[in-house]
Amino acid sequence: MSRLTQIARRLGVREEYDPFMTLAFLSLPVIPELKLTNRGLVDVTQWKIISVAPK
Repeated sequence: MSRLTQIARRLGVREEYDPFMTLAFLSLPVIPELKLTNRGLVDVTQWKIISVAPK
């Protein structure tokens, strides 16, 4: 996990942001509107893949 965190930092992820905790949080069943799938982040109420790329 520390190696993945180092790579994330090199890619520009800020220190105060933990991308892996966010991924774990999104997979929780207590969040029914959004799900993380093999196709990306999905809004299950609208059945749409949500872009995570900055605009």
